[in-house]
Amino acid sequence: MKFNESSYLTFLIAFVLTASSNCNGQKTVSAIAQYADSLQTNLNIDNQVQKVIKLGNDFEIKVGKKEIFEGVETYTLFFLTHKNKLLFLDTSLTEYEFEDKLYPIIRQLDKETFEILVEVNERPNKNSLKYFKVYRDKIISTEKLPTFISKVSNLDKDDNLEFAGFWDWGETWGDKGSLTAYNPILYYELRPNGITLDSTLTVNKNKEIYGDFYGFKYNEKVEIKTNETKKRENEIDRINGTK
Repeated sequence: MKFNESSYLTFLIAFVLTASSNCNGQKTVSAIAQYADSLQTNLNIDNQVQKVIKLGNDFEIKVGKKEIFEGVETYTLFFLTHKNKLLFLDTSLTEYEFEDKLYPIIRQLDKETFEILVEVNERPNKNSLKYFKVYRDKIISTEKLPTFISKVSNLDKDDNLEFAGFWDWGETWGDKGSLTAYNPILYYELRPNGITLDSTLTVNKNKEIYGDFYGFKYNEKVEIKTNETKKRENEIDRINGTK
């Protein structure tokens, strides 16, 4: 006789009910009940999944509740699993996107530590990245990062590679669009302990671009003349490898 997960779950529940009528075996009942709950959770996940992304090292992203807006697919149901163990569940209105081939990114730091980056659709603003750090199958930290301009490369000629990105597309205003906002380029170094903001490189590069450093965030209060943004455009070209 063939035994699928659903019938096995029914068998477990029946066993629990039978065992609970005895005064002995309470630990056994509790353990089996927990396994039944876990199995039911996995069944519920599988019923809602519309797309599975395999990351390597037995990590998977499973997503559901798909929407299509202007040709872009987004998902508001998000599961991160490792060896079929659920590590993170997001049922909020956060829209995860998988259009860019650069993401998701997984990086192994040591035998038990990994970092994962997933793209989040921030329409009508520029997309962002959600960063997860995983240690022994537990999410130990999350962070919001800007999407990156290009793939990783050596942007300061040291021993570590870097990503670079910025927070927003920016707007223009004033007479014939003569002004725009301070929009710093941020540099993230791939260090042995994880992706880390390289504050020294970020400060120095933005001083070269803007003449001074006005912080790590997009800032409309710092007005920049649009005819003075050529250095920023050149730096983006350099990061893209086109110059």
